[in-house]
Amino acid sequence: MSGKPMFRPYSGSFRRQRGVTMIEVLVTALVLSVGVLGLAALQGFSIQSGQAAYQQTQALNLAYEVADHVRANRSVFQSGGTLPAIARWQELVTQMLPNGNLAVNVVGAAADGVVSITVTWADDRIGDTPEAGESIVINTRI
Repeated sequence: MSGKPMFRPYSGSFRRQRGVTMIEVLVTALVLSVGVLGLAALQGFSIQSGQAAYQQTQALNLAYEVADHVRANRSVFQSGGTLPAIARWQELVTQMLPNGNLAVNVVGAAADGVVSITVTWADDRIGDTPEAGESIVINTRI
């Protein structure tokens, strides 16, 4: 055996790549910040959509409850054309929906027994008024 080693260690300079440059750090920070901003926007949109869906569900449930109440009090409604305890239902709609409003109307002749129930509310995230806001209309035969 000769005195030479079997392999030579790398004799090149280690100064070529010592760490991360400032430009690489800035680009990484930029990409990361754009991603975080995108996630924040997505979260905000998700909350807004969830709130709108919740309000639509509440309005639909209230309209069906009023329709059931009209059916349960069919004779009183057909004779007078008004819903018993309409003030209580209006108060409930106002409490559950922002600027909520309830309208119960007879469609056609009262003898036909067709009732239109309209629940209107304002989507407070976009600044609607009840006249120009969201609404659900149910027509039912009692």
